[in-house]
Amino acid sequence: MPDSTTRVVVVDDQRLFASGMSMLIESQPDLECVGTALDGREAVELVARVAPDVVLMDIRMPVVNGIEATRLISEAESTGVLPVDAVPRVVVLTTIKKDEAVYAAFQAGAHSFLTKDASPEVVLAAIRAAVTGAPAPTEADAIELVRAHADPQAPERPDPLESLTAKEREMFALVSRGLSNAEIAAELVVSEATVKSHVRAVLLKLGLRSRIQVVVFAYENALVDQAAEGAK
Repeated sequence: MPDSTTRVVVVDDQRLFASGMSMLIESQPDLECVGTALDGREAVELVARVAPDVVLMDIRMPVVNGIEATRLISEAESTGVLPVDAVPRVVVLTTIKKDEAVYAAFQAGAHSFLTKDASPEVVLAAIRAAVTGAPAPTEADAIELVRAHADPQAPERPDPLESLTAKEREMFALVSRGLSNAEIAAELVVSEATVKSHVRAVLLKLGLRSRIQVVVFAYENALVDQAAEGAK
């Protein structure tokens, strides 16, 4: 098995579905299923034990639902459950494409989402995107969900982006519009490596863990118009 194997945990209360996902993951030379859980509480405990890279998380489960489990996993570093940089990225699973619960999962820290009828190719692409922090294959749908369900509020601070440099504000604006690293690089005529560096700085300074959380942050803080201006 390659040294760069991605470790995945599958969480779903339907054993047959979880087993199918596990088999799909194990069929790939660069992926490994390191455990399955039947509810959110089991998931949090399993993640603490095996420290996976990615968690496929069903939303609607008994005991602890997937949204709360996602929040607990996303906070695992700050609570000391996992060491620095060891918190996995969560890909949530839903049966409904326009599911308001998915938006709640994004608020809780999820990286992306999949519908349960997604093709094997899309599932595998989403897992690999989660590892690298790249846009998920469902990113456009995720942004539409944010636009539909976000409830913009006046920011607690006069300038929620005060910690960002001018270049980082520009990156924030472009990411909040849903542009990929390649699209941003083409628009600004810079390398993708430069874009990745700036996007990483934006996430770190704002305490965010994924590109979709940048979109959520922009909409919830009523920064979308400002973001558009910053990208001009």
